[in-house]
Amino acid sequence: MPRQSTITLVLVAVLALQIAFGATAAAADYRNFSEAYSKGVRLLKEKKVAESQEPLEAALKLATDDDQRKNTYQALTSAYRQLPEIDKMLEAQDFIIRHSERHAGRSNAARSVVSFLFQRGKLDVAIERYEAELQKNADDPAAITILTELFAAHRKDAELAATYQERREKLDRELAEQLAKRLEKDAQAKPETASWDLKEAAHAWLEAGEKDKALAAAKLSAAGRPERRSEILSFFWHEGLGQAFQEAGDPKAAILQYELAIPLAPSQIHIDQINKRLALAKKAAAAP
Repeated sequence: MPRQSTITLVLVAVLALQIAFGATAAAADYRNFSEAYSKGVRLLKEKKVAESQEPLEAALKLATDDDQRKNTYQALTSAYRQLPEIDKMLEAQDFIIRHSERHAGRSNAARSVVSFLFQRGKLDVAIERYEAELQKNADDPAAITILTELFAAHRKDAELAATYQERREKLDRELAEQLAKRLEKDAQAKPETASWDLKEAAHAWLEAGEKDKALAAAKLSAAGRPERRSEILSFFWHEGLGQAFQEAGDPKAAILQYELAIPLAPSQIHIDQINKRLALAKKAAAAP
């Protein structure tokens, strides 16, 4: 091997070791995940976005579960958005999408990715990346959701856009059904949070297109132990049940939940929002 090539390989290897050692050392600077994560979030609040990357990446290494990793990646997107390369941003958003239980969480992250890629002029790179991901896993939530958003917003291939949209809707229904079943099992195993879990299950069944199952879960939630862990949770429980009943086709039950939620509302904005839903529910209940 030519001497210059050998020197180049050695330098690359040294650099890789330095990066690995630096990451390990950064994690060692903190006692635990909470300490590193708190510092990173504090720096973000102080608008020190670039400086937040080091403690947040340390937190990522110290994380003990996927919820901690997801929260850390969400915080890291601010720093990664400023980097010249796109790989870390995509890695973060891929993880977020793959670990988001609800359609809205996956959609919000995917739209953010597509906007980022468009600004960087990297749409073609992304298409190649995520089509390759689908070769490895045909049901990858990150690839399907991002490609659906990308083709809907920035590519004039209506047939391909429709194909990805169909795949996405099917995947969303499957993921929602899985979530609803898990939440119903959780409700059976943990009576103290059963009413909340059943309310969430009702919304998951609605996402899955199963209105009858959503209505059944909502009725079980309303009939069970009321949510009393805190006033704000009680408010969101009643509000969420009202929405579930309304979307599942029982406006009378929705009215009751909205009326119970209003005295617990944390702000006038929340009251106004509920009053709008309440008016719609009353109109539906009065219809012949």
